[in-house]
Amino acid sequence: MNQTAALSIVILTEDGGKDGRATVEALARRMLDLVVPDFQSHRIRFVPRDPPEEAAMRGNLWKTDGKNPVEHARGVRLRRYIVRWLSLPNSFVLFHIDGDRPWRERHTSENTEKVQKFQAALPQVADRGRANNPRPRVNGGAHNEPPPELRLEHMILICPHRSIEAWLYQNVRVALDICRREHRGAHLAKLQVWEEQRAELDELPAPERALCLGKTFNLELATRGFPARETYDVKKSFSDTVDRLRSCDALVQALELTRS
Repeated sequence: MNQTAALSIVILTEDGGKDGRATVEALARRMLDLVVPDFQSHRIRFVPRDPPEEAAMRGNLWKTDGKNPVEHARGVRLRRYIVRWLSLPNSFVLFHIDGDRPWRERHTSENTEKVQKFQAALPQVADRGRANNPRPRVNGGAHNEPPPELRLEHMILICPHRSIEAWLYQNVRVALDICRREHRGAHLAKLQVWEEQRAELDELPAPERALCLGKTFNLELATRGFPARETYDVKKSFSDTVDRLRSCDALVQALELTRS
């Protein structure tokens, strides 16, 4: 971490699209501003892509059952990578998956259940790592230093329902502009209805198939004046994620330090 950074944030996403990670990072920045308004982003180290670990997240590979040896190796590498970051002070892992269920059916989401199991297994990964790489002893006696603390609470779930487009399409003004620009206004009427009924977006069975925009303009929707406060006020999956970030006291304190 450089001298001006107050914390590190690792962003892992299951979205394998070209702009997938950049889109999640843009939304994360807007969410963090709701957690600690006016935090200084230049004092945050957003960890760049690490291709092997990114590959292990793609296409739900993080949920691998271990039967395929290549997928198993990727999953092991991903878990070790997360453990390394969770063992460092003032570092946080934002783990993005889609709920794959409309908000009203969120309690039936297989993905959120599997994330809990994934996270619960990380201490075993840390223990195996310590066993394979024992700490040096001082003059053959006690260990030189205690093992690093594994801060599981620093891994925070980023989970839109049903998919990330339910959040991105909340940027109705920009979506209208794109619809006019790229598709001759094919879905202007639908977008105008959603502007008045924002809560409906979290209940769509497939938001990305409801509009001409699809997934093509996700990064533009995330970076052109994304309405974070209005999306939070819907009180569905976006606000649920922001509140999850707020509940991590260490993250709040680290963000506050960026302002000092």
